[in-house]
Order: sequence, then structure tokens, then C-alpha cells
Amino acid sequence: MSRRWFAGLGAGLCLSLGALAQEAPAGTTPQDGNAAGTLLERAAPGAAGGDDAAAAAEQRSVTWQLRIDAPDNLRTLLARYLDLARFQPMAASERITRVELARLLAAAPQQARGLLETVGYFNARITSQTTGGETATPPADPARPIDLQITLTVEPGPQTTVGQVRLEIEGPLSETGDSGDAASRALIERMRAGWTLPAGQPYTQSAWSAAKAAVLVAARAEGYALATLSGSVAQVDAPANRADLFMVLDSGPLFRFGDLKFEGLNHVRPDALRAMVTFTPGEPLREQLLLDYQDRLVKSSLFDTVAVLFEPDADQAGAMPVTVRVHELALQQATFGVGASDTTGPRITVEHLHQQVFDLGWQAKSRLQLGRDTQSASVDLTSHPHPGPYRNLASAAVDRTEASGLRVTSERVRLGRTQDTEKVERLYFVEWQRALTRNVADGILTDDSSAVTLNYHWIWRRLDDPILPTRGYSLSAETAVGRSFASTDSSGFFGRAAGRLTGYWPLGQSWYGQARVQLGQVYARDAVAVPFTLLFRAGGDDSVRGYGYQTLGPSSAGNGSAVGGRVVGTGSIELARPFSRNLPAWWWGVFLDGGNAAARWEDFSTVYGYGLGLRWRSPVGPLRIDLAYADELRKMRLHFSVGVTF
Repeated sequence: MSRRWFAGLGAGLCLSLGALAQEAPAGTTPQDGNAAGTLLERAAPGAAGGDDAAAAAEQRSVTWQLRIDAPDNLRTLLARYLDLARFQPMAASERITRVELARLLAAAPQQARGLLETVGYFNARITSQTTGGETATPPADPARPIDLQITLTVEPGPQTTVGQVRLEIEGPLSETGDSGDAASRALIERMRAGWTLPAGQPYTQSAWSAAKAAVLVAARAEGYALATLSGSVAQVDAPANRADLFMVLDSGPLFRFGDLKFEGLNHVRPDALRAMVTFTPGEPLREQLLLDYQDRLVKSSLFDTVAVLFEPDADQAGAMPVTVRVHELALQQATFGVGASDTTGPRITVEHLHQQVFDLGWQAKSRLQLGRDTQSASVDLTSHPHPGPYRNLASAAVDRTEASGLRVTSERVRLGRTQDTEKVERLYFVEWQRALTRNVADGILTDDSSAVTLNYHWIWRRLDDPILPTRGYSLSAETAVGRSFASTDSSGFFGRAAGRLTGYWPLGQSWYGQARVQLGQVYARDAVAVPFTLLFRAGGDDSVRGYGYQTLGPSSAGNGSAVGGRVVGTGSIELARPFSRNLPAWWWGVFLDGGNAAARWEDFSTVYGYGLGLRWRSPVGPLRIDLAYADELRKMRLHFSVGVTF
């Protein structure tokens, strides 16, 4: 650090160089911030070359060790921002002189008071003490820096608390509220009730700033985009340790929705974007409506970037134009993937997506997966959004899976539509499917059944984060009614229902809990055949860990191969926490799973799995690695998976 910097700084300090001529003896404790502490030794008057020695001593570099005697939270604040602390690590390399240190030391009490006042301590008493240095004249080694010990003692006194709080509203919001408008009065009451720095709370500058900002955010989020603070003051009565707060909010005009302007469209028609709009012209331009609309555009899988914005203009407040700026995904995309799972083994996947197939406003997604235990091919056609917002769908798929001694080949064709809102996803469809099951060991056909069903799937979420939830609930339900057609057993009508409830909640500051319950049942006469793919099996990552994928459930009496159950019930409870504050994305946990599938509830018998797990909360979802012990099998099994299952 150069001396020129301190020369420039010295003009703002309260201690002049002339005042430094009187030095306190070593070990002296000065009064509350009125002296710089014990300063460095100077050449004794009358010694040979006294003036030169004195000048040399003035320019001799120093280092120091700073000790701040204060409560922990205040010590951290002062150690971070006090100049005496910030310049300490560089003292030796920058050759800070005794004069420059004296300036820092003289400024420290006043600077510390300013810092303490930002957190509500207006009656602090600060003293400093300096010890160490050399007393020999001349110094034993003039080139060696002098080393000092500096102690800054802080007696903070009581913290100031908030006394009276007044929040005044003026402008159009106040006028409509006074005239009896229910929405305006409700908003004013919410802002006052939501004030974040009420009477009796400790006063800090950051809390005061945050409280004012929260009022502005609340007003702007409800359509008052030009809301400003026309005045605010914190009146601090230091002797009484009290701060009275007063602020005035000028709401500005209420903005309402006008026309939508679209930018960046090429192969996607504007009608598709308008179909996802849930607000109407003239409606108050609330921020949440814009954010929800933006989320719907992102989830449409038509764009890679989306921005919904407007430039507040008081002259257009009654019909404010809103700009929707998008960047479309490429017209065609191809994806190649390699993966592995403990449920289905290694696999490769090839996908192709066409955003505007045959120029008809439909997306076409083709997918081929080749794996050790599973092979599949599918084509999904999904329309661009329609008002509702709804999307029509048509799909066809062929799957072949080996599990629990069976090789299942299934075919299906589906026609329906979907509706996605902020909290609920709905899927309605009619489906034809056929399932053929054979024993892996001998290849004998055990079942050949098909069915036509009407289906309704529903998912409701109330989570703090859809990808990495830590608080909230999700509920999914599936229902179906239809008729089966069998080559061996009787054909007939049947129904099917399944549901899954998952909850997340924090436990204290470090632990997190998760619980899951799944229930399902097929309703049909015992003689009526139901395709294997509509029956139930348990076991695997998202069922009962410790057991293989779909290995739990009824088995054939002849060869022990799995057959589908008509009832299923599973549950899980898990506790997890981060390894450390330095690794917040890495967690470890313990879990207990239980459940089974059976032909009927009278035959149901719960089996258990429990163990330890490792979690990595990645941006694309949680990666889970679990080591589970199957109580029924008395064996260990390793599970790994990515993502959240609803």
C-alpha cells in the first residue's frame, strides 16, 4: 500500500499529525476513542542524529495483530469492514508506516461506531490499547518491521428496538381505497399487515431497508408498477434506544393489460401462445399472472428462452402493451443417450423431435430405446396449445420387458388430450393395449390379453421447488374403466384406480423428512382377465428398496414366475441432511420402505427394506444411490436413480 493513499485518506480523519507528537507510554489505555493508543517508539531527543533518527522512526514499517473484544456477531461485522482489520494482512508487503497505522488507529473508534449503528447499537463505547514494539534507541534493526498487538474493546450497550411504525399510502391506490374499492383496501391492509419490521423488533439498517423494499415489491406486484417511496425516515432516540419508523408510498397509477406483442416467432403460430393466456384485457397487470404465463410458455417445449415484459408508461396505464419475446427451439432435434439403471440395466436411447410436423401445428417425438432388460419404440404426436390451455395427443408404442421370470411384450395406441396449469396436470385418453407374457425359462405363453379403456390421470403439486423439493406435497391419481378381451380366460368389464401421496418437510435447520404412500386396486371378477400391464407389482427404486424391480407380488405356482397382483400398497419414510454447510448439495439419509402386491387384500403381507443413501441435489434433479437390506430375502441391494417421481 502506498503512502500517497494514506495521505489522501488523512484529510478525512479526526487526528492530525501534530496530535501524534504526544505519545502514551506502552500499556496505557486511552479514553473512549479519544487517542490513537500507545504509539511506536521515537528516537530520544538529544540523541546523536536525533532529528534524522526521529524521521527514520516515523517512516519505519509496522505489522500488527488485531484482537476485537466484542460479542460474536459484532466481532464478525467489525473484522470484515473495519479498516484496521482489512489492512492487517497486507501490512508487511505494503510497508505501512507508524504514521499510517496511527491514522488507522485514530479512525477506528468512529468507524466502529458507524458500523455498530447499522445494526442498532447507538450507545456503544469503544476503547483501544496498543502493546509491543521496541524501546531500544537506536532500533536494533531499522529494516525489520515493528510488531504490535492492538486490542479494540467494544461495549455495545443495549440494542435499539422499533417503536412506532407508520405506513402512509398516497396516490390512486389511496384514492380508490378511500372511495370503498374492496381490492384496493385489501391490498393496503395486506401491505400493512405484512410489514416485516414491527414494533418491538431490533432495529437494523438492513431490516429497515428490506421492510421498505418489501412494501414496494408488494405494490408493484399488484399492478402499481411505478410505485415509489416519496419519503421515509427512521427517527432514532439514542438515549431511549428506540427508533420510530415512518414512510410514505406513492402508488402511481394502476396498470391494466393491453395488447400482447409477440417477437421471435417463426414456425410457431401466435394462436398457440394466445391459447396459454389466462388473463384478459383490462385486468390489473399483476406480476404473478406474467410469471405464470411465462412458465406455461417454457413448459410448452416450443421455446428455449422466454421473456414476458413491459415498459411502464403512465400514459398507457389503462391498456399497457405486453411484449412476449421468445426464441424457438430448432425445427428438428436429435438426441442420443447412454444410461444405466439397477431396474432395467444398461441402455442406449435415440430420440427425434419435430416441432411442426407436416406444417399442422403438431409436435412429433419418436423414441427408440435398447436395453438389457427393456426395449421400446414409440411415436408421440402432441398438438401446439389450444385454449384452455389444452393439447391434443396421439401415440403408439411397443415395449418388451423382462422382469421376475417373465418376458412381457405390450402394444398400445392412445388418443386424448392434456391440460397443464400451475398446480394441476390432467390427462384424458382412450387406449387400446395388448399384453403377451411368456416364461423366460421355457418361452411358454402364459397370457394374451387386450383391453380398451377410458382413462383419467391427475397430478396435483404444492411444492417449494418442482425439481428439488424440501417442503410441500404432491398427489397423483389414476383411474380407468374398460373391457378386456382374452384368449385364455374370460373377457369382461373392469375398473382400475391407483394413487400416490408424497410429502416433504424440513426438520429444524439441517434435517429433512420425506414420506410416501401408494395404493392401487383392480376391480373385476376373479374370472375376468386383465392385461398384465394394468396389474400391479412392487419392488425397486420408487417402491420397496432392497428388492428387484417388480419382483414383489403373486407368483405362478407352477414355475415361480411373477404374475400381476390386483392390489398394491407401499410406503416409505426417509430422513436426510447435508454432509456439511460447505457441501449443501450432498446429503446422506436413512430410510425404511414397506409394502407388497397381492391377488387380494386378504392375501396381502408387508415386506420391508431399509438402509442408507447418498444424495446429490443436481440442477436436473436429485441423484440417489441407496444401499438397502431386504428383510424378507436377507440380502443387500444397491439402487440408483435420478429425478423425482410423482
